Amino acid sequence: MIKKADAVVLRTLNHGDTSKIITLYSRETGRLKLMAKGVRSPKSRAAGLFEPTRYLQVVYYSKANSALQLFKTGELIDGFFGLERDFDRLTLAQVVVELLDRSVEDEAGQALLFDLLVHTLRRLSDSQITPAPIFWFFHLHLLLELGFRPHTEHCAICRRPLDAGGSLGKAAPQLECQDCHLPDQDSIFVSNTILQVVRHLVDSTWSELGLIELGPKDRRTLWGFLWRYTFYHIESTRGMRSLKVLRQLYP
Repeated sequence: MIKKADAVVLRTLNHGDTSKIITLYSRETGRLKLMAKGVRSPKSRAAGLFEPTRYLQVVYYSKANSALQLFKTGELIDGFFGLERDFDRLTLAQVVVELLDRSVEDEAGQALLFDLLVHTLRRLSDSQITPAPIFWFFHLHLLLELGFRPHTEHCAICRRPLDAGGSLGKAAPQLECQDCHLPDQDSIFVSNTILQVVRHLVDSTWSELGLIELGPKDRRTLWGFLWRYTFYHIESTRGMRSLKVLRQLYP
């Protein structure tokens, strides 16, 4: 059966001398894996289609009960080429697609996740928009869609309001107040200022995002909190290759 899908390239793997296995995320099917035969040949018209972050319309031969489908043709919808003119934006975009790839299961598509992915890449490629808050928005809304909402209002143990901030340990699923938290050298303290930013990001739409200003220390804490929380709830995100580069940009 021949099928068509709009999809974003998440990653590629060379196969044989001239082929590639392409992993994409589509609105209709979620994660989609295609065998693209001959696309690494110099004569292939599809040679430049399959860079991670490319937004494509693909036509493929679908075989029931097979995890790998056969690519037929493809057309570029949006290359988000603004990413290639800014290393920071390109790095964040690569983290976006790897984070999504490691977070979702092989299941039916989620339209909200697909739209979140496309809107994030489109905004990251726009040089007029500050990139870090775009990524924070994506990261938190990905967690929301997957059922891992960070609870920033109350202590996970005593349920008192986190008016003075909260701490997250390596083995803690949610934030704890200072009275309940057993501190150790790996604990991350998240101030009320940062918690308010997280709440704003969680409760906002793209149009409501606005300007977010944080000093270097608070930015580092927010990055640390997001990744500590994600690693606890989605273990498959540990060891992300793109994250090593990101940490050099935002130490």
